[in-house]
Formats: sequence, C-alpha cells, structure tokens
Amino acid sequence: MVHSTAEVVAQHERLENERLQLLKSIHDQSGNAYRLENRKGLKFLQNKYNQIVISQREARRGPWTDPLSILPFDIWVHIIEEIVDDGWGSSYRVIYNMILVSKQWKDAIVRIPQFWTQISIEVGFAESEVLQRITTALYLSGDQALTLDIERPIGRDLYDGCHALLAPHSARIRRITFRQTYLSSSWSGSGAISLYQILLSLLPLPNLQDLRLSDSNFTEDQWGILESMPRIRFLEGGVLPLSIVKHVSLVNLETLAVSGRADELFILMTYLPRLRRLTIMDPSRSVWGWEDDAEVPSDGYRVPPPEQPLALEVLTWQKRDASRLQELLGCSPRLKQLTLWTSWKTLGLALGDVNKLPFLSNTSVNMQWVNSGDKFSSSTVTQNTSIRELSLNFTYCEYKSTKEYQIEQDTNISRLIHSWLPTLEQVDTLSILVGSQRIIPFTFLSSLRYLRVLHLVGAGFDDNSEFPELTLNALEDLRLNHPLQCYNDFLSSLRCPSLLLLILQIMDFNHATNMTLRLPSLQFPRLSSLYWKIPQAKLEISPHMALKSISFSNGASQAAGDFCTYLILRPRDFPSLETVKFYQFPEWDLLFLMLERRNFLLDQSISKITKVFVPTTLGLVLKEPLTSLLGGQFTNRLSNHELSISGMGEIYFDKSLPGCHWCCLSMQACSSPVISMPYPLSLSSIWSEDRAELPIVNPDPPLADHILDWLSQRQTRYDKWKASAEDFNLWTRERVCGSHELDSAFIFSEFSTSNPSSYRSVATATLESVFD
Repeated sequence: MVHSTAEVVAQHERLENERLQLLKSIHDQSGNAYRLENRKGLKFLQNKYNQIVISQREARRGPWTDPLSILPFDIWVHIIEEIVDDGWGSSYRVIYNMILVSKQWKDAIVRIPQFWTQISIEVGFAESEVLQRITTALYLSGDQALTLDIERPIGRDLYDGCHALLAPHSARIRRITFRQTYLSSSWSGSGAISLYQILLSLLPLPNLQDLRLSDSNFTEDQWGILESMPRIRFLEGGVLPLSIVKHVSLVNLETLAVSGRADELFILMTYLPRLRRLTIMDPSRSVWGWEDDAEVPSDGYRVPPPEQPLALEVLTWQKRDASRLQELLGCSPRLKQLTLWTSWKTLGLALGDVNKLPFLSNTSVNMQWVNSGDKFSSSTVTQNTSIRELSLNFTYCEYKSTKEYQIEQDTNISRLIHSWLPTLEQVDTLSILVGSQRIIPFTFLSSLRYLRVLHLVGAGFDDNSEFPELTLNALEDLRLNHPLQCYNDFLSSLRCPSLLLLILQIMDFNHATNMTLRLPSLQFPRLSSLYWKIPQAKLEISPHMALKSISFSNGASQAAGDFCTYLILRPRDFPSLETVKFYQFPEWDLLFLMLERRNFLLDQSISKITKVFVPTTLGLVLKEPLTSLLGGQFTNRLSNHELSISGMGEIYFDKSLPGCHWCCLSMQACSSPVISMPYPLSLSSIWSEDRAELPIVNPDPPLADHILDWLSQRQTRYDKWKASAEDFNLWTRERVCGSHELDSAFIFSEFSTSNPSSYRSVATATLESVFD
C-alpha cells in the first residue's frame, strides 16, 4: 500500500511525540528504580521505547531496494569496479563479501571478468588459500588484462606454486606492484626470493605497462630485463643508470627515476620523447654529504638544452650539482609539480625561474646539502599566481650543532620566508618542517590571504618574544607538531573563524607527562574535527559548540578518559558531537556511562553519538550493547565495576585465565596461554600512570548521585590496576592472536559481520549507528 507524503509525515510526527513522551516517563521513573516493581515498570517502558526507535528507523530507511534491480547493468558494473580496484591488492576480500549479498549478486559478479583481474600474492596466508584465489581469478577473468600485486618477502615454495599458475598468462599482465611488508623474512617460509628473480621468472612481459617496485637495487646488467617489456610506460621505485636509457628502447616511458651526471640529462630527453614525470639523482644516490660535487665532462663539452620545449609535468631534482637546473626549468614550461633537494645558494638562483613557470601548482623545497657559509640570497622575484601547494623542509639543516651554524640557518630560513612567500599570491596549502625548535617568523602567515591548509612540524619560538595575534580567515585545516610548551601561547594567539580540522601532536613524548594543554574555543568557532595525538598530556576541556568528531591517539588514554568524564557531566558543552575515535582502549565504564547519558537526553538539540571507533574487534559483551546504544536503544550490559579498569584487572592479572593481551582488553574469549618472559609486556601504554582527578563541575543537566560517586572514585580504580600491574613481572600474555582483523578497516553494526584474517596489522573497527 502506497502512503501519501502527508500520511508519512503524520506517522513520523506521531512516533516522535510518542518517543519523547516515553523518554520523559523513563527519566521520571529512573530515580525510583530501587524497588523491584519500579524496575519492572522501567524495563517495560524501555522496551516500548526501543520498539518505537526501530519503527522510526525502518520508516526512514524505507523498503530495501536492490541496486542491481533498479540500476542499468553497466552503471552497476562501474560502481562495483570502483569499489574493487582499491590499489592495495585486497580486492578479493571485497569481491568475496559482495558475493555473499545475494544469489543475484553472486551470479552477476561471477560472470563479469573485469571483477577478477586483480591478483594478489600476500604473505601470512596459507599457500593453498593463495593458490586457490589465483586459480579462481585466472579462470573467471577470461582473457582480460591482469594486475599483479606481490607482497615481499615471499618464500620460494609459495612463489614457485604461484609462478606455475601465472607463467602461461604473462602476456595478459599489464601492471605489477611490489609491496614491502612489515613482516620479517621468517614469515616468508623457506628462502625468500628476490624481486629481480620474480621479474626474471615472469619474462617475457610483452604487454606490461606499469611496473612499481618496492626497494630494487638492480645492477646495470639486471636492468637489462626492461628489453623484455617493450610497452612499459610507468616505472616507479627503481633508479636507472643513464646508460640503460641509452641502450634499451623505452620510447613509451612516461615516468622514470634515473641516476647520472647532470650534463647527460639533455641527452636523455632525446631517448624519451613521451616522458612526463622525471626524478634525477646522483649516481651514488647519496644524500648526506655537504662537499661540492660539481660534474664537469672530461672533454669539457656541455650538452646544450633542447631547442623545443620539453613535455615534463613533474620533476624531482635530487643532485648536489645544480649547474643545469636553471636550464632545465627554462625549457620545461609545462611543469605542474616540482620537488627540489638543494642548497641555499642554488635555491636563491633558481627561485626566479620557478616563479616564471605558468602552470606550476605544487612545489616542494628540501634544504639538503647545507654547508657552513652557504647563504640564501635571492634576486628580484616576480609575483606568482600559479603555485597553490608549497612544502618547505628544513630538517636537513640540523647536522651541525654549533651556535654560529644554527644562527646562520635561522637567518637563511627567515630570508627565504620573507622574500619568497609574499610573492606567492594564491598559496592555499603550506607545510613547513624543521628538525628541532628552529625559530620561525610566523607573522608572515597573515599575508597569505587564501591559506586553507597549514602544517607546521617542529617549529619553535623565541622564549623572550610575545606572540602576536594572527588572523587566518580562510584557514580550514591546521596540523601542528611542536614541543608541548609552545602550544598554549601559540593557539591562544590564533584567530581562525573558518577552521574545521585541528590535529595536535608533539615532538618529544617524554616532556608531555603532567603537562596541560588549553584548547581555546572562541578562536575556533567552527571547529568540527579534533585529533589529539599527544600521549600522556592533559587536555583542559572547554565547550566547543560545532565539534562533531574527536580522536584520541594511542597513548592518549588520560585525555580520552577525562573527555568521557566531562561529557558525562556536561553533554551540552559539545552539542554537535557525533563521533569519538579511540586508537587505544578506552575506560569502558566511562564510555558506556557517557553514551547512556548523552543518547537519552530530553534535550533534542544535543546530537546523539552514533559512531565509536575502537582499536580492534570486540567481544559480544561489548559489541552488542555498544551497537544498541549507538542506535538509540536501551540495552542490558555488564556492571560499571566489570567494565572498569579495576574489574578488568581482576581478569587480566589472573594467571589461571588464558587469553592474549588484545582479547583480554576487548573482552573476547581466547585460548592463548600465558607465557613466561624475562621482559614482560609493558602495561604503561594501556592507561597512563597518573590518573589525576578531573575537577567536578556542576553537571548540566543534573546527574544521579550514584554516578557522581562512581566518577569521583576513578583514581581509586586506577590505583588498584596499578598495584596489580606491579606484580606482573614473572609472566605475560601473548600480544595478539588470530581473532583480530589486521591491515584493513571494517565496520560493526547489526547488519555487518567481520571476517578476520590472521596476523597482519591491527586495524580500526567502527561501531556505526544504524541511523547512517
């Protein structure tokens, strides 16, 4: 039966009014729940409330419609292709999950060859599983071009089985990507095979167009394998000697990294007419020296630059000898992206040519070969209206610690900033990296009217100087990584009315303990996302009316716990908050209390928290009640004590109970036995050692006395955990087991499940509201 719009609106209003009335009744009765008959009545009201929430959700969602049945088939295919081609070699996971949607989806996916063209060989999985995936992909992909992703290190036994399947199809391979994993060679089984041996075994590759290497150290003779790849267009990750370019036909090549003399550079261009992206390095590939390295041909002849403009669009120059850099810039008018590794003197000479490039939009300058006496001196530089993104890296100016050298570098940096940046009228993204507390004159930022993104790493300030007020009206993204003592004054000096994202990190974790950072709210009225990456430091919390998402990094347990406590007390101070991300386990009792408080407020102007990110998969005793709370439903859960750090400690430090570290903290059943180790797992990274009491502010709205009492005993619970941890010195728990999804994010909701694989890197699980 089809309902009119008016009927649908009327039904929605009726359900919403009924829900609010029930919620008020639940609040009124909650204070009298100490009697059995009142608890039964309260439970009845909560169940009725949950039914209304479910009805509202279904009404908003409407009837389920299969995209396969309503979209034109070719459009549906393109959508699935976008999802499948993730570029990381894990498309098979996506495909297999889609097959499980329905029989119609399975039948459609199996008969579309392009869905099966990405083949991955991943270490850490059973050989039989890898071979079965390859066999399936080769059969279902028909005669389509193949993409091959290979993780290294890979054992010879595994690769021999893969090679036997792939060799007959080498003519179909269009792209090969090698990825170096974090895994040690012990994961690869017997005898890890080299990257060169893998490529050699697949030859010839007559249709290969894209080769992406991880860490190739080929000899000049080994680079000769390119002769068997006549259609190669993109070559990334390897550095070719110029001699190879001269003797191997690479006329189709568009992306290349080469090493050789600068004087040979223009000869190279005659062999590569389609080259668009070029990286040129010294033959030794050394980047650490300061000595002069001028390259003069033995016969004294200098190859002139080409008469016709080059087609280069991306150039990376990483050579000490910059004698021909200006000539190269002068004949490359199409450059869009430029990366320089250079000295102060060379930079000063090149800036005039850089600013004249009409299409240059992205520029990165890395001060690398910096010697004492190397001074920046720039002639008159014209205004530039094309550069939008600029990165300045001064981290290589730190290798000489004499006071005179440091003053000299500060002077060079100041001259560069004051002479060049004011000429860049359209810069909207700026990144400045220094290796220590180098003094940066930040007043120049006010002149960048269109600056939207600002990243500052390592910049320091003069302790004797006052912070001038800086107004950055267009700034939307601010990422800071400073010594902590610089933050409070710097943040209080900023006025950023358009700021949306703020990421805070520190350079020295050891100096963060017991320090407090103030995050002013009036200066950032539109701030919607905050990422706190300052381990062990305290966050002085103040209201932020527009904040929608906050993230706490690994090690920031105290700030995360303080924030949850603050939200329990004063949810109205963050009325727009919807997402909280924990990259370390939170204090579960505080998280549950915060969600129960916020998501059932009578004040409907306060948004519900609908997403919580946690470090790994969760046991059902956590997953099910969390999912219900995020969906706006009342639920049964463990007691506050069982969820608290003291209650969890009773399980974690019980040697008679099995379980790995991650399973114990995420409340999952686990059979991993405890183990004896001379150096047990450190527990200092779980919760910080100093759990200072958060000042109890006036709750708004009022809070039940028993919850206030529970919050006031937080330090006591931590002391109990700490006392148990001190005896944890003769045995420990396995770090992780195969129950945890690794190296790929996934979502928890009542409509999704996880399919964990073994031993990769622990990922982030997302608990999502069913409202989304």
